[in-house]
Amino acid sequence: MGQPNIIRRLRLRAGLSQESLAMGAGITLSLLTKYEQGRIRRPSLVCSHKLARVLASRLGVSEERLLLQIAEGFECHLDHDVSD
Repeated sequence: MGQPNIIRRLRLRAGLSQESLAMGAGITLSLLTKYEQGRIRRPSLVCSHKLARVLASRLGVSEERLLLQIAEGFECHLDHDVSD
């Protein structure tokens, strides 16, 4: 597997376990794992929104910003897109 996808990178940056992010977003751990492993290329809009909500609150950034990054196919350079 190459570089971690956007959801995994954001989750790690937020200091969340897979279990914590899945629970907070109200999705199954299995589904989150599939997103992170690239077995499902893009989460649905509903799941993207749920994930963005949890991650944004942990990272202190706009939910809309993260939603767009997730929806764009997991392409993100954290050093430029998400401020500390």
